[in-house]
Amino acid sequence: MSSPTELYLPPSLPYPIRLVSLAARPNSELQRGTRLLDYSFTHRAPDAPPELRFGTWDASIEGTLTKWNFNQGDTISERRARETPALLVLEPCKHGVQLGGLCCLCGKDMTSFDYTGFSDASRASIQMTHLANGPLVSLEEAQRIEQETAQHLFRSRKLSLIVDLDQTIVHATVDPTVGEWIAEGEAWEARQAKKAAAHAGEGEKKQEEATASPDKPAEGTDANGTVEDDEDEVNPNWEALKDVKKFRLGPEALGQPQRGPKGRGKEKLIEQEGCMYYIKPRPGLPEFLQTMATKYEMHVYTMGTRAYAEEVCAAIDPGGKIFGNRILSRDESGSLTQKSLQRLFPCDQSMVVIIDDRADVWEWSPNLVKVIPYDFFVGIGDINSAFLPKLEPLTPVLPTPPPAAADATPADDETAVDAEDEDDDDEEDLEEDMVESSDGPSSPVEDGALTEIEKNEILTRNTEALEAQVEERPLAKKQEELQEEASAAAGEAATSAAPAPGSTTEAAAAPTTTNGDSPQQTGSGSEQPQPKKERPVRKALLKNDDTELARVKQILELVHERFYTAWEKHKAEDEGKPPKRKHGKRTEAQREYDVRTIIPRIRTETLAGCHILFSSVIPLDTRPEATEIWKTAHAFGAKCYTELSPRITHVVAAKVSRHTIYRPS
Repeated sequence: MSSPTELYLPPSLPYPIRLVSLAARPNSELQRGTRLLDYSFTHRAPDAPPELRFGTWDASIEGTLTKWNFNQGDTISERRARETPALLVLEPCKHGVQLGGLCCLCGKDMTSFDYTGFSDASRASIQMTHLANGPLVSLEEAQRIEQETAQHLFRSRKLSLIVDLDQTIVHATVDPTVGEWIAEGEAWEARQAKKAAAHAGEGEKKQEEATASPDKPAEGTDANGTVEDDEDEVNPNWEALKDVKKFRLGPEALGQPQRGPKGRGKEKLIEQEGCMYYIKPRPGLPEFLQTMATKYEMHVYTMGTRAYAEEVCAAIDPGGKIFGNRILSRDESGSLTQKSLQRLFPCDQSMVVIIDDRADVWEWSPNLVKVIPYDFFVGIGDINSAFLPKLEPLTPVLPTPPPAAADATPADDETAVDAEDEDDDDEEDLEEDMVESSDGPSSPVEDGALTEIEKNEILTRNTEALEAQVEERPLAKKQEELQEEASAAAGEAATSAAPAPGSTTEAAAAPTTTNGDSPQQTGSGSEQPQPKKERPVRKALLKNDDTELARVKQILELVHERFYTAWEKHKAEDEGKPPKRKHGKRTEAQREYDVRTIIPRIRTETLAGCHILFSSVIPLDTRPEATEIWKTAHAFGAKCYTELSPRITHVVAAKVSRHTIYRPS
């Protein structure tokens, strides 16, 4: 049986009011429009004496009146009306789940509207499914659903994990160069397999011939019996491209608005035939997903379209055992520029962890574990977030915070930050990690302020970025540049290694003469063969050396371990009762078994005990505490200073110079 509904006095009444009579009695049946009470109030008009007036309040819902919290004759102030429910009503149906304008529980039409100014449709406004047009639920129903979800997670000893796709666990491009390289690599492997099969057959035949005529070398071999092979060089990027998945999305799945007949040929081709996508899973992804699936219930949350997200998940999770149907794209999230935990977990986020390469779209949520962006296709970036602001470095200086968040304890033997060359990549990432931005341009735009025209412009920019990749082929250009650099370096090396004129090497290589006769030929008497010109070695542009998922795995396992250690302690103290999950309680954020407490605590342990001096890094006309580099260091547990003192353990300088730091005499 459901709990009674609390009914509050409307905020529009002319407070303070005095209750003249309670028209409805306890245990009486109420219908919409039933008189509940009569009240009086004093009306004060300009240049007129106060006037006593009367009003009524009618029921806006149906059910049985179970209790009045006010008495006849009470004077009700605006504050009391806001804080105390006037009466309790036991409804036959609270219409807590609605779909398409109908109650999913009783089938009643929710779109009816009458003189009371109340619509049942307003009672269920929370969207918490992964579908764009899924059912809407009330706050009470959302709390009940999340309570059941929490019970399921506690029994399974799991947490919830929201996973971003692009540049977090995969990298995508539409550059057709990748398709050509894959085709080239597949053709090379086919040739190698054909040669291997042919050589195996020839080997048996030659073995038989060698047995019959042991002194005669087999046909097609050299004197040593080695099979001659034509030069057949594989594309240097093929090894890294072997696990790349590909799929084509039609124009209806790209999500771009129609731009009319004008446009270049490539653009028209994309709008008519769609795009071929190439998806590179991050190294170690299958093992990462299998391991995390034992500790987390995983959801996908991406800025890509629904069709794109489903294709990527089908590529990395073919059986649907990891993500299932828990996929949320920009088509369902309702935002093109931001992500929101409340979209999936509207009441409580204490058991939800996020992994994403961008912190700004989450507004630096305490649930976030920041991931170093995966940039396999060099220079491509995130193809589904081309409309988001570019993340600029905090300051044009050397990277600052040394270790990543996976290191739960600070390193005792760290030297100055500008000497930590081997950790440059991790440090650059930490500059953007979990810090509230003080710069307006870097914050995503609120979708509520976007008009339809502005949204179309955003989508158009994203589509134009895809068209630029298809037409300009940036990977091919970068490969050519890399090859030119390699060829130039090889030429310089060959020039420096060439013998100087008149050197002993040149003299030794010259032919000798006897008694003025013609030069004698060495060896068999024939002319010496010219040395074969070596072709420049093709360099690989794409590297398969990323290890970020191993770091993220350590962090997630640590968060899971600390959460359930704290929960087991609380369970023992509270006789095994799971926590009540209520909406908007500040005290819940302070619980020990709360990822919003655990993740920031792990972060602060990274630089705990470090006292950092910033030298020539922060502009003189800027308050240091307001800069992001200062906030970043503070978020990771360091104490920051602007003046040198004996307590300083690390110095972050704009450049390496002995004159940068003041040294006491």
